This record gives sequence, C-alpha cells and structure tokens, in this order.
Amino acid sequence: MKSSQADMQKHLDVIAAILLRCFLGGTVLLTVWFAWFVFAGDWIYRVHSQWFQVSRQAFDTIHYAGMAVTKIAIILFFLLPWIAIKHISGNKDE
Repeated sequence: MKSSQADMQKHLDVIAAILLRCFLGGTVLLTVWFAWFVFAGDWIYRVHSQWFQVSRQAFDTIHYAGMAVTKIAIILFFLLPWIAIKHISGNKDE
C-alpha cells in the first residue's frame, strides 16, 4: 500500500511540474503578445488591414478579448489544477 501511495505522489509531482511549466509558458506567451500589441500595434494593424477589412477599434477589441480569454484559460487550465494538486499532495514548498 505504501508503494502505491509513493507512486501516486510521484505521478502528482510530475503532473504538477508539467502544469507549472505550462502556466509559465502561457504567461510568457501572453506577455509577449501584450508587448507586441503595445509597442508595435500600429504596424501590426497596418499589416492586418491590408489582408482584412477591419477597423482599428475592432482590431483592438479582438486583441483585448483574445488576451482576456487566453489569461482566463491559462489560469483555469494550468494554475488552478496546479494549486489543487499541491493542496492535495501536501507539498506547499513550491
């Protein structure tokens, strides 16, 4: 019985490590997206407006909504499960 609990703990630790890396990767992606949008938003809009007929307001709204959905997804699918696994496994040191 002890070995199966130890195996379960190892599996939970591996899953927690994967979730944490996914959370950090998603946060980096979101930060890069935000930085590009802030510092090169006009250039990005000019490029995209050549391909698609979109107003500047619609373009900004699409990006703002996309960043919001991405942030919610990162928290919902990576951070909250990581917190739950850490809470269940009793490892609060990370």
